[in-house]
Parts: sequence; C-alpha cells; structure tokens
Amino acid sequence: MKPPVLAASPPACIASLTMPSPDYPPPSAAGVGTSSPRRRLARLAAVAAAAGLMLGLAAQLVSAGAAVFVNAQWWLFHADAIHWFDWLSVVMIVAAFLGGMSRRFKILSIAVIALVLAQYVTAGLRESASLGAGAALHPLTGFALLWSVVECLRQAWAERRG
Repeated sequence: MKPPVLAASPPACIASLTMPSPDYPPPSAAGVGTSSPRRRLARLAAVAAAAGLMLGLAAQLVSAGAAVFVNAQWWLFHADAIHWFDWLSVVMIVAAFLGGMSRRFKILSIAVIALVLAQYVTAGLRESASLGAGAALHPLTGFALLWSVVECLRQAWAERRG
C-alpha cells in the first residue's frame, strides 16, 4: 500500500504559523539598521572614554614607578595627571545609558567611578595620623581600577556597533 501523497504546500493557516516570512529574521533581530545615530555616537564615546581612561591610568602606573625608582619629583606629575582624565569615567557611564549598552558595561562603569573615588580617598588617607595605613590600599584600588577600565574597553568595543 502506498503512503498518501501530501500537498505541495501546507494550508495558508498553517503556513503562516510555521513558515518564516521573506523578511525573517526581522532587522532588529539581526542587529541591522537598529542603531540610531545618537546610540552609535554614544557607544563610540564609551569606547573613546574607556581607551582614554586606560591610557591615562597606564601613565599613572609609569609615573608612580618612576617616582619610586628614578626620581621622587615624578610624584608631582602623578598627583596632577589624574585630573586630566578622571572625568572620562563620568563620560563612560553617561554614554552607557545613552547608548543602551549592556547591564555588564553599566555596572563596570559604576564600579570605575567608585574606584576613582576610592583612589582619591586612599590618597588622602596618607595625611591622616590615625588612618594613614589605609593609604596602603591606594595601589590596590589603582590596579582594580585599571582592570575595570580594561574590561570596560573590551565590552564597549564588543558593543560598539549594536
């Protein structure tokens, strides 16, 4: 006995449920044409801010090493240079929200701001008679800050076109 012959195409009511439409996947699912100019610009600003912050922190690391191993006058540069780029942490978090970036990037950006503040607090502790030992956390928070900024840069680069 022969199996029954099936129709060449399913009935319209079933085809509309199971067959993808010609424009499937929709542009929003494919990530094509979904970014507004403002969103793309904000994401590029996040990349630029993270890159600038990373370069500034690298300069801070070099200047601290130079102050310890070469000449103590480098401490003056180290203390002043942070003001040239610390504002980029604020640009990064604003760009994160304007660019609709991932939750991970937003959390990392908030952590960067918290770590920048921790840098200021721990640097100021060296002046305190009772809390001076807390200044020893300054290098630790500096490395945590650098790591967080590098992760922000990696995440921003991955999301730059979304």
